[in-house]
Amino acid sequence: MPKTNKGSALTLLLIIAFLAASAAATIFLLDRNKEQARRIWAEDQLEKIKTAKETLEKERDELIKAKQALESQVSDVNTQAKKLADDLAAEKRAREAVSAELVKTRGEADDLTGQLRTQGEEKKAITEELAKAKQSYQALSNELTTLRQAKEALERRVKEMLTSQSSEAEKIVVKPVQSAAPEESTPPPVVAPSPSAPAAKATSGKVLVVNREFNFVVVNLGTKDGMQIGTKMNIFRSDKKIGSAQVERVYENMSAATLLAEEQKGQIKEGDRIRVVS
Repeated sequence: MPKTNKGSALTLLLIIAFLAASAAATIFLLDRNKEQARRIWAEDQLEKIKTAKETLEKERDELIKAKQALESQVSDVNTQAKKLADDLAAEKRAREAVSAELVKTRGEADDLTGQLRTQGEEKKAITEELAKAKQSYQALSNELTTLRQAKEALERRVKEMLTSQSSEAEKIVVKPVQSAAPEESTPPPVVAPSPSAPAAKATSGKVLVVNREFNFVVVNLGTKDGMQIGTKMNIFRSDKKIGSAQVERVYENMSAATLLAEEQKGQIKEGDRIRVVS
């Protein structure tokens, strides 16, 4: 081979060797740069992992604290729930007691209402009885007034009758008995009955007053004639019995008697004759 070609070949080999060496160096440098880049990336990832780990640990701690807080809250809630259940049970028992007391109170109220109603009815009955008593008292007062007026009127009439009878007795003249001798004789004196002598018991008389409102009569026989409370008498007109009566009040010269029977209502009148039965 010529020398020139050898030199060219050597040069070429050198170039090739240089290029190979350069390529190797480049590859080495590239591999080294890659390794450094990998190490930097790995360190960066490790730092990130450490940061994430710290974050996770912090979150874990926070979660633990939150868990403990929740457990404490759950415990408090359970305690409150138990207390609330006890309160509800106590409230239920109290409500039942109140309900029982209310039922008892309603029963007592019903009893009181019944008693008030009964007392109201009794008060009403007493009021009615009082009104009747007042009416009876008024009627009796009116009757007493009427009887007093009748008594006064009858006493006046009896007094007038007695005065009239005394006047007529004074007018009676006793004629002397004519003797055989023509000598003058003195008329015997009229002897008046002794005022101390007991009066004879009369068995007959007459009706002086008839009171239809209170159903009684006043007759002209009294205590001086032997009349007593409870004495019974029959009433006649022309010897015909028309009724009967019983003495209720007695005065000296007259008596008031309640009518027991009457043949015809309103038949008895003033002036009818009476006859004492007992």
